This record gives sequence, structure tokens and C-alpha cells, in this order.
Amino acid sequence: METADDAMVIERSRHEPERFATLFTRHAPALKRFVIRRLGQDLAEDIVAETFARAFQHRETYDLSRDDARPWLYGIATNLIGRHRRQEIGLYRALSRTGVDPVIEPFTDQIDRRVAANGARRRLATALAGLPRGHRDTLLLVTWAELTSPAGRTGPRRSGGDGAFAG
Repeated sequence: METADDAMVIERSRHEPERFATLFTRHAPALKRFVIRRLGQDLAEDIVAETFARAFQHRETYDLSRDDARPWLYGIATNLIGRHRRQEIGLYRALSRTGVDPVIEPFTDQIDRRVAANGARRRLATALAGLPRGHRDTLLLVTWAELTSPAGRTGPRRSGGDGAFAG
């Protein structure tokens, strides 16, 4: 019995979706070993499953002149691995900025903090809007630009002498 190449399997799966399972059976074990080497055992099954889900969703666009689907599948997996790593780096950067680990912080604490922050944000915006422009500029330079008070006071003076940066 002749075994259909990957392109033939994909072409048939366009009309008989269950045929796509042949690609999974044929390539998932090797793809999983590749992902394990890149990300470890814990994430491998999820990445492999997502790889085949995306491949299935995009099978209509597969170039049927390519008999072997492995480069296509490995390309999808590599993109997913890259996305995972970028997300992980983003989480570490957020953790370094905020000191809050979203995995450890209980869900209800996150909600409480967000609700409280939203209310505080509105009050803060109202208070900032009510400050004279010079005071608002100085306050924002000290807090957002992390200039010290003496640096803020010795900064450039506004024309018109409205008091911004005036010591």
C-alpha cells in the first residue's frame, strides 16, 4: 500500500478534515522532541497542539508543490516558541517594574487593586487638572521623569514667569 505524501494528505483534508490527523500521527512525536529541547517538557504538548491547530486552520493556503510538510510545521512551532519567549520576557520586565508576580498574586487581590487604582486614577487626574500649570509640570517631572526636586527647581524657566521650575 502506497503512503500518501504530506501534500496529498493536506489536499485531501480540505474536503475530508479527519485526514489531517495523519499529519499529526506522522510528525507530532518528532515535533514534540524539538519543542522539548527548546522550551522543556511542560510546554511541549501545548505548543505542539497549537502548531497542529494553526496548521489545520491554514491548510487551504499550504503550497501543495511541497511534498513534505515538516518545514511548514516546524516554522509554525518556531514562531509559537518565539511568541512564548517574548511573552515570558515581557512578564519578567513587568515583574521587575512592579514587583507584582501575577502568578502568585491571588485573582481577587488583582481585581481589588485594579478597582482601587481606577478610582485613584480618576481622583488623581482631577487633582492634576486643578493644579496651576507650573506646579503640575514640576510634579510630573519629579514623579514621571524621576527628576529630584532640586533638579526640577533648577530646570529651564518658562517665559512669562508662571513659576514652573522657579526655586
